[in-house]
Amino acid sequence: MDAPANPYEAPKADLDAGPPLEEREELPGAGRGARFLNFLIDSVISRMLLVKALAFLIVALDLGPSVRSWWTVIGVAAIVAYYVVLEAAFGWTLGKLITGTRVVAYNGARPSVLQILGRTAARFIPFEPFSLLGGSPPHGWHDSLSGTRVVRVRR
Repeated sequence: MDAPANPYEAPKADLDAGPPLEEREELPGAGRGARFLNFLIDSVISRMLLVKALAFLIVALDLGPSVRSWWTVIGVAAIVAYYVVLEAAFGWTLGKLITGTRVVAYNGARPSVLQILGRTAARFIPFEPFSLLGGSPPHGWHDSLSGTRVVRVRR
């Protein structure tokens, strides 16, 4: 006989972020709205929060005469670290996790670290965010140059 349910037990939530990256599954491409939200969320986190935290650390540790002389290096390092670490390890950034999307290779498999590095490097191309305005589903230069795509994992 089963024990009665505990009325004081915390509710359970399904935290499934989609199929494991090792499984190949044909998933629909992410739409422009999700891609734009990814861009906004990830920009705020990588460009504003991480860069400011690293700048504060440099000032606190007195690593240089001025943070201004380090600003470009800090910015590039923060953006590269944010995207490469999260996308290579998990297939998503915090923006993608919130919008229910994930980065995969064109064939649906887990992208390689070199693909993620290429994807991140392509983000520094001037006007690259505007490359998402054409096509359906939208594919930016950072997608096409690296052989990756962004798919929806929540249905």
